[in-house]
Amino acid sequence: MFNFLKPDLATNPSPQQIAHSFRWLGWGAFWLQAFLGFIPILVVLSTVFSRAGSPGGGLTLGIGLAILCLLALCFSIYWCYRYTKLAGRLAAQDLRPAKAQVKRDLKLGLLLNLSIMVIAVTIALARVGELTFRMLVLPQGSTVVAPTQVGTMLTQGAIITPSNMIAIQAMVSAIAAGLIGTIVSLLLIFQVGQHRSKNEF
Repeated sequence: MFNFLKPDLATNPSPQQIAHSFRWLGWGAFWLQAFLGFIPILVVLSTVFSRAGSPGGGLTLGIGLAILCLLALCFSIYWCYRYTKLAGRLAAQDLRPAKAQVKRDLKLGLLLNLSIMVIAVTIALARVGELTFRMLVLPQGSTVVAPTQVGTMLTQGAIITPSNMIAIQAMVSAIAAGLIGTIVSLLLIFQVGQHRSKNEF
């Protein structure tokens, strides 16, 4: 189906083959992104609601970027579902969209998933850098990873808590979801580009 190593031998895919690729890659990306997006959604929602109830807990740049990344991820999940609907239109000859429109939709999906990865990597770099700085300023022999407990003798900002690790897991999941969307968009762009007709399917 995808012959990257020998593009000169690549066959001219029919609209039905392209529709089949849109269907199974769209559903695969939809479920994988929904699964990987579950942790970031929970982390961002719990952070926003916990800050809303605390005094002085406003919207920071990091939270704003996380919300933006989450909105882009939700839209990307919808866009993958849209690929499956586009597959139905490609399979039916009388409903088939123009090739330029399909390419435009795929490029939008690619741009969307690249933006998810850029935002998530930016947040991850800032967060991991902050945690690294915290570890470097600790006295030698201090506890680095510990649960948050009431009455502990360590200062609250001087340790890495389980919530920090969950936040890092959420960032990695968001990056993976963006990567899956990017790969699917690139594969579909490649296959649509293999179709010989320039304007129509």
